[in-house]
Amino acid sequence: MTRRTESARQALDQYCLSKGEPLDTLETGIIDLLTDLLHLAQTEGQDGFMLGQTAQMHFLVETEHTRKP
Repeated sequence: MTRRTESARQALDQYCLSKGEPLDTLETGIIDLLTDLLHLAQTEGQDGFMLGQTAQMHFLVETEHTRKP
């Protein structure tokens, strides 16, 4: 695991703890967190889908960068 994935895992674990629910599966936990982040973005007047698209672009750039020799 990289430092970034370790941080994300810790954030996901803390998110589940804050809800008082165990992490059933990694997939369910990530979906629940992403859904709640979209709710937060909407509440704060942000476009959650645009934020998600930007995050996806960042991810693609970062993973492409790590694949090149």
